[in-house]
Amino acid sequence: MLLKQFITLISALVMCTLAMTSNAGSWQQGVSIGGFNSVHIYTPDTRSPVGNGKSLLIVLHGCVQPIDNFLTANLEQAAEEHGMVIAVPNAMNKAGYACWSYWQGDVSRTSADYKNLIALANTMSGDSSRDIDPKQVYLSGLSSGAIMAAQTGCLAPDVFAAVAPSAGPSIGTSASGAFSCETVTAATFKSRCEGYAGTNKSYFATQIAVVGHGSSDTTVPKCYNQQNADGYAAVYGATQTPGTITLTESTGHTADQTLWSDNRVAMLWFNNLDHSWSGGSDASGSYVSANSINFASYLGAYFIDHNKRVDRNHGPLIGNHTAVD
Repeated sequence: MLLKQFITLISALVMCTLAMTSNAGSWQQGVSIGGFNSVHIYTPDTRSPVGNGKSLLIVLHGCVQPIDNFLTANLEQAAEEHGMVIAVPNAMNKAGYACWSYWQGDVSRTSADYKNLIALANTMSGDSSRDIDPKQVYLSGLSSGAIMAAQTGCLAPDVFAAVAPSAGPSIGTSASGAFSCETVTAATFKSRCEGYAGTNKSYFATQIAVVGHGSSDTTVPKCYNQQNADGYAAVYGATQTPGTITLTESTGHTADQTLWSDNRVAMLWFNNLDHSWSGGSDASGSYVSANSINFASYLGAYFIDHNKRVDRNHGPLIGNHTAVD
């Protein structure tokens, strides 16, 4: 009788443990939310070490790149390390080659996928059960997803505390600009970005940006990396600092980093990376590469250190105590 009760107890504990494991630190795939029919969402067990809750990183796919490819891009590692929810939406309004249609229609908070991205961010951060800090909402992407992220970040700097385009053209460029460099001066970038923001441009005072590009990219012109960094610097009033630092994740996985004043802008060259999302060691999938560092993990750490909107001076919360005279 005692043996039977012991076996029953052990079985119950195992089932409980399995249930807890499946409900936390896991992917929800194909979620319909924020105007999108399919969003892959990873929710970590951890919380951000700054602010109040988890952070949120929305990652936008590139052309001809299914969102399933990001399930093997080491995003989980970044999420758990930095208390960061990851959301990967499938574009609703695709242009040729399944790209985000950044060059078509109005660049407006109320149009097409711009509206959906803002709604996705606000819906997720506004859901208390997700425990997301609205001051730690970030937007990144690859290729067409990069420029879509950049233009959306300019439209809604009140929503996005940071933006991180990778291997994307500069804002306001044409479809052909994805294959040949279109010059966008820092002044033009600033004018376009502030024009998109309209009455919300004051929020640029606390927004930051990271731009990246593969050193071996032969698809999207590499001129855009410095051009985009200079553009954000003009928007934020930042100055490039001298020198470059080589970041090493593991043997053969490196990136070169250049910074701007007050860490408002960072520019990365992903060494040995082609036109792919930089997933770090063991990452795989179409347009996802293991050749350089884990970009999502870098972003998680950089945003924790340099987010300009979170309160870094509050003390620990104290609960379950009763005052005694």
